[in-house]
Amino acid sequence: MDNILIRPAQRSDLDRLCQLERSCFDGDRLSRRNFSHMLRSEHAELIVAEQGELLGGYALVLYRSGTNLARLYSIAVTPQWRGRGVSSRLLEATEQQARSRDSAFMRLEVSVLNQSAIRLYERSGYHRFGRISAYYEDGSDAWRMEKTIRRKAQRPHPRTDYYEQSTPFTCGPASLMMAMKRLEPQRSMNRTEELRIWRESTTVYMTSGHGGCSPHGLALSAWQRGFDVSLYVTPANTPFVDSVRDPQKKSVIELVHEDYRQQIQTTSIELINSELELSRLIGHLQRGAVAVTLISTWRLNRNKAPHWVVIGSADERHVYISDPDFDRDPWHSETDYIDVPVGLEEFQAMARFGRSRLRATLLLTERKKKPA
Repeated sequence: MDNILIRPAQRSDLDRLCQLERSCFDGDRLSRRNFSHMLRSEHAELIVAEQGELLGGYALVLYRSGTNLARLYSIAVTPQWRGRGVSSRLLEATEQQARSRDSAFMRLEVSVLNQSAIRLYERSGYHRFGRISAYYEDGSDAWRMEKTIRRKAQRPHPRTDYYEQSTPFTCGPASLMMAMKRLEPQRSMNRTEELRIWRESTTVYMTSGHGGCSPHGLALSAWQRGFDVSLYVTPANTPFVDSVRDPQKKSVIELVHEDYRQQIQTTSIELINSELELSRLIGHLQRGAVAVTLISTWRLNRNKAPHWVVIGSADERHVYISDPDFDRDPWHSETDYIDVPVGLEEFQAMARFGRSRLRATLLLTERKKKPA
């Protein structure tokens, strides 16, 4: 099948794509509207395999804004063309496209029952790094798989155990739980602990709705659970207060903040009122620390909101973040939120919030034992 053409999909392919989808899948099908959306999206690439008038395969790759991650959402080859290397060619073409968009990794999910697809991916250099229960419509599980597609990108190790925040306002506690579990794998992560940490660390008020989590409050929560904590925060004034207009709410936030500061003085928490330089952050991560960092979500989803994430590891081009705010639309998967590579310049741009350009990072390490 050397005369098969691999090319970008076009709107004129829609009818044949829908026909191919029906011939390949009994469930979890893409609709005509889905295909049309992907052709318009700047965060998707759809390619097809064509021979003359016959369209016998496609591959769809999704990209998460602000990151260097690509995910193979779907690959399909008509039964008549299988066993002839078309899937391998489509897969290779998607990887080339992903590299051209500066992606460091290609990830995918595949049914544990689909042995032929698993063999294809393993032959192509993909490795399993997790299992998802009841992922498909028929109730079957899926393997998470990943391939490094850019030199010098390093596969994160160990992997971060993922915890999805259960409320819109508990990204800080969810991130802190993931960070603590990286350091102490036996720790449990549950909603009771998530809400307990939120009650300990909330500023009571935020820009709207429930209070967010103060860097100082999160630092205290981590220290009280047995970890050594260094908190880098700048500017040194009360975090988030400039985004609240009501004078009474401002006074509450300032009072809570001052209480946190006084509590920190009675602990071994190292409070540094300056920015944690990126080179120093990477050095700490490579020596085994875990970071919980405040970012603005603007570069991820065009929503200017303060948000906490975990940074578990880094290499010379990326930091690897785990984001507890899993957007449950049809096109996202947990796979898009675990140890996600973010370019160093991109990370520096997102790791600040608000008019004050607030920067805040907690560094957690296992507590050093006191000498006897």
